[in-house]
Amino acid sequence: MVTVFTTKQRDAEAKALINEAKTLVSLDAAEAPWHVAQPETPEPVIIEHSIDPVLQTEDSQLLGGAMEIKAPWKRD
Repeated sequence: MVTVFTTKQRDAEAKALINEAKTLVSLDAAEAPWHVAQPETPEPVIIEHSIDPVLQTEDSQLLGGAMEIKAPWKRD
């Protein structure tokens, strides 16, 4: 019985790994300029209301007034 050793499978795997590494490097190089080109994220709008003595009685006034946090979405 003759055993034949071949490196075709290993060569194909090595080429696939090299191509994957090249792809990752090119994606990394393209990612940084993309991040720079993105607009800044706007800060949320925070609104603090004063205590409403009619609605907030006794100990609930210790919590303070109502608060709102709104996301300022930009529409293109």
